Amino acid sequence: MADAGFPVPSVAAIRERFQPLPIALAELLLEWIPRLEEGPLQESVAWALLAARKGTLDGAKLSELFDAASSDDLKHALAAVIHQTRPRNLGEWLLAAVRDRRSGTARNQLAAAVAKMLPSERAIPVLLEVFYEAPLAAVHPLGKVGDVHARDILAAALPTATGPLRRELRQAIARIERRCAKHSLRRPGEDSPPNSF
Repeated sequence: MADAGFPVPSVAAIRERFQPLPIALAELLLEWIPRLEEGPLQESVAWALLAARKGTLDGAKLSELFDAASSDDLKHALAAVIHQTRPRNLGEWLLAAVRDRRSGTARNQLAAAVAKMLPSERAIPVLLEVFYEAPLAAVHPLGKVGDVHARDILAAALPTATGPLRRELRQAIARIERRCAKHSLRRPGEDSPPNSF
């Protein structure tokens, strides 16, 4: 990295030294991840990408790295980067990846990214689909963007839910109800906030 003009003593120092991450350094890190042989080092480089400015990372490259990753830990790190940095040009891939069971535990971060990055009319149906397969992955994002229909589905699941899922369902339902109440208080003609229904 020093040869490219980014002298750092370690991968961990990247996020400390570069806030935000220069685009050229982010591109270099994306290029290097598949070249590294050690999984933990790949993950460290992926986590360093969290310092990138929102909307600046290459979504095609991130999706390619995610699809090629054999480690759940690397997939999780890349999904967290996607969720936090909102890369460009990921819409269709993101919808497919969150539906794919092979995404493993990274589905939680991918579901959160769907809620954050896509319009609610595209996000809600996919998140409901994921909810039926992996409820804990989708319930929190549904709470952020869900509509009355999503609330009804979550409420129907509440009586049989236990543990963390029950708690998350209650929180998501309450969040949707607050948003619905706020939305119904708007005067006719007022603009709705992003990701509203």
